[in-house]
Amino acid sequence: MRDDAIPEPRDGSTEPPHGYAVPTPGTSASALLPEGAGPDQAPATKPWTPPASSRRSMAALVALAASAFLIVTNEIAPLGLIRLMAADLNRTESEIGLVTTVFAVVAMVSTVPLALLTTRLPRRPLIVATLTFWSAGALVMATADSFAQVLGGRVITAMGHALFWAVVTPAAAGMFAPHVRGRSVTRLMLGATGAGVIGLPMSTWLAQQTDWRVPFMIVGIGGLVLAATVAVLMPSFRTEEGSVARGDVPSLRRFIRVLAVVLLTTGSMATTWTYITPFFVEVSGFAESTVPVLLALAGATGVVSMWLTGRFLDRWPVRAVALGEVGLLVMWLGLATLGQHKPIAILMVLLQGLAWSLLVAAMLNWALRHTPWSSDIGVGAQASTFNAGNAVGSVLGAGMLAWWGAQWLPLASAVMSAAALVLIVAVAPDATRALARRSRRSRT
Repeated sequence: MRDDAIPEPRDGSTEPPHGYAVPTPGTSASALLPEGAGPDQAPATKPWTPPASSRRSMAALVALAASAFLIVTNEIAPLGLIRLMAADLNRTESEIGLVTTVFAVVAMVSTVPLALLTTRLPRRPLIVATLTFWSAGALVMATADSFAQVLGGRVITAMGHALFWAVVTPAAAGMFAPHVRGRSVTRLMLGATGAGVIGLPMSTWLAQQTDWRVPFMIVGIGGLVLAATVAVLMPSFRTEEGSVARGDVPSLRRFIRVLAVVLLTTGSMATTWTYITPFFVEVSGFAESTVPVLLALAGATGVVSMWLTGRFLDRWPVRAVALGEVGLLVMWLGLATLGQHKPIAILMVLLQGLAWSLLVAAMLNWALRHTPWSSDIGVGAQASTFNAGNAVGSVLGAGMLAWWGAQWLPLASAVMSAAALVLIVAVAPDATRALARRSRRSRT
């Protein structure tokens, strides 16, 4: 498959070979393209200046990655706590699964409006306020004694989650040079991936030993600590002052096709993985106490995958998405046909960690390349679509679980992953030609 990657400079310079330029401070989003310019033309701008020293930027990136760890741990915690929450709140597993749906829907509808409302605000105080607000929602969950309060806590954390992901990726990438965007994105996403290897299994184990509310108490307090840490470490700048103010090849048509891939991919994931505990117990025959170990295995391979992804994401952005989608499709087909065999189920768990972590970073990086708006709005649209997939998938999975049983979930996921793969193959050549034209213009 051809790719839309841009080769790294070979002369040791830090200037991207495709002539990428970013707006100078004060440039508005509407002025990012000159009047009458096509989507493949770049505006003439002054060289970008880093907002802080590399050491401070790296320290801030670590704090943001730790924040991503807590935020994703909160998001996925119900996957391992679904049975405990259902028994304690006197609800069915399908009803508790809909807590995930509520979270996804709120995040979906609030991401872009919140990003638009805050696009001109400095990133540091905005991220600090977002983490504080999100922590309050986690503490509401930690003190919940009714299903209604659980829903309330999930609504608050979903709004905080939505705004965090709309602003944190451009902020993290914007502290570093444009041609290492993929590496900065994967370093940030290592924290999110760590939620799978540490956050989810530890939350599940801790809840089994104590109470399902305890993990939410821990992440809520941790969020407040990290809000203070970000306030100290992170430089303050606006979106247009960072290095990732706009996509490399802004195009609404391409961006919509990328969003379609995101929707199908996350929908396939949510359909089965939201209810993976019932699948492992009822179909694969694992003891419920073994599920945290299986989730830890998936998370461990996910961390390895994310670490490796940073080495080639800038060079092969589309191939990375395609490779992850192929892995996800193989995993769903393996669970659908042979998931009742424990060794196969374990192998598919390992493959899930590899494929999904690669896809999370690669789809985000791909969306950043083609966003036709400022980067925070583009990431907000990608995050909203991501959560739309989660909402659709969790509803579909809940219905299938209630009516047909867990054994049918991977088959539905496989269909959606196959459709996403077809779109990826269709999008790649078009993006390749656009970037090739950009590269030729920069050489002349």
